[in-house]
Amino acid sequence: MDRVSLVNLLVGAVLPLLVAFVSKETWAGWVKGAILAALAAAGGLGTEYVSDPSAFDLTVAGWSAAASFVLGVAAHFGVYKDTTLQDLLAKALYKAPAPADTDG
Repeated sequence: MDRVSLVNLLVGAVLPLLVAFVSKETWAGWVKGAILAALAAAGGLGTEYVSDPSAFDLTVAGWSAAASFVLGVAAHFGVYKDTTLQDLLAKALYKAPAPADTDG
């Protein structure tokens, strides 16, 4: 396996953590999935471009993006789901609203 493929696999394994960091924990699952798909597409295009800019192949980039997406979903459900690390990243940018005073 070449170095670029290994980098692509590493990117796919880290993408769920990035999605948890940039999204709010209250967002719907499909929104987070769309963010994961967009990041996987960017990763696939980027790794294909970096590997050889003069011989860019959109088909290879698409397969790289699909592999990153599948690995990202597998990593989310198999490794990161309901872990402290993902919970910390999910709450890193999101600040919960302060409770309203209930001076009744």
